[in-house]
Amino acid sequence: MASNFYRQQDGPRYILGHALEIGFVGAGLIALVLQVLSYQRINRKRDRQMAEGVHNGYTPEEMSALGDRAVTYRYIL
Repeated sequence: MASNFYRQQDGPRYILGHALEIGFVGAGLIALVLQVLSYQRINRKRDRQMAEGVHNGYTPEEMSALGDRAVTYRYIL
């Protein structure tokens, strides 16, 4: 994609290429923040469910089969 962003006629300053790259970096940072906030919300919800004893209704095999959907699973931040 860089060959399309950094066109020869835009040189030597390449304002379009730099602006697009900064935009992509900014979008990535926003996505990162949203993902971290989402993981924190999910972990808090699972903490409440654990306090309520939701995990007691499952066998260890069932919890293992649930994978990352299990109440005991936590996202590492």
